[in-house]
Amino acid sequence: MNIFLLEVRNLRRSALTGALSISGVIIVLLAFFPAMQSESMQALAGAKLEGIDEAVLQAVGLSVMFDFSVITNFFGYAIQYVTLAIMVLIVQRAVALLIKEETDGTIEYLCAKPVSRDDIMLQKLLAHLVLVVCTMAVYAVVTVASYLAVSDFTFSQAVKEVSIIFGAMLFVALVFSAIGVLASTLIKSSRGVAGVTVGLVFGTFVLGILSVVIPKLDFLLWLSPMDWVKTEKLMSEGILVQEWIVGFAVIVCGIGAAWLRYRKKDLLI
Repeated sequence: MNIFLLEVRNLRRSALTGALSISGVIIVLLAFFPAMQSESMQALAGAKLEGIDEAVLQAVGLSVMFDFSVITNFFGYAIQYVTLAIMVLIVQRAVALLIKEETDGTIEYLCAKPVSRDDIMLQKLLAHLVLVVCTMAVYAVVTVASYLAVSDFTFSQAVKEVSIIFGAMLFVALVFSAIGVLASTLIKSSRGVAGVTVGLVFGTFVLGILSVVIPKLDFLLWLSPMDWVKTEKLMSEGILVQEWIVGFAVIVCGIGAAWLRYRKKDLLI
């Protein structure tokens, strides 16, 4: 387990920084919720939206005007953009997971040790998974505490709602991670991590927008995990069976392909 512990130690600072930053954003967002309950604020929001083109409203998820005095609607709308930031942080670590040591030249040191490539990949994947679960747990705890501070939710109600939101988000994070790890075995340098990360996360987000704005492209929704976890849908339908199937297929195929690629890859560059 030396590689696992080393990987956790190497990544913990960036994971902690990301967790604190996102937690701060969640706290600030929910701190605005009491102001949204006033009639004047709701009237102002409605007036501002009336002059915006319908296609634009659909693209940003406001084709139906939500009652933002309800915390589920308010946080549910805001969290979709926070989710983008969360996925960028997670995918960035996933894409760098296997390529970073090749770029830094430390892979030769690992290969000189009595450890197989399977062990290297397994322990790195476990370290990534542990950090993803831990950061999601931090976000969930912070959100529950904020719910209790700014709304009349009971503890059990807050936990139930937040568990649905961040449980679904964890699933999507694993889907993105699988693709990111596969990309980590394909790119030639860690200098390409940022480009791959932005392209993957924002590319799928744009596909989701296109599926809403252009009816003929509605099939693209299956290629946009970000749309699977929109709060309004989660609270009414949850993650659909088809989405579970697509997600698990991507996870299994992504990790499987990455494993095969990593076994055959020339690491001593």
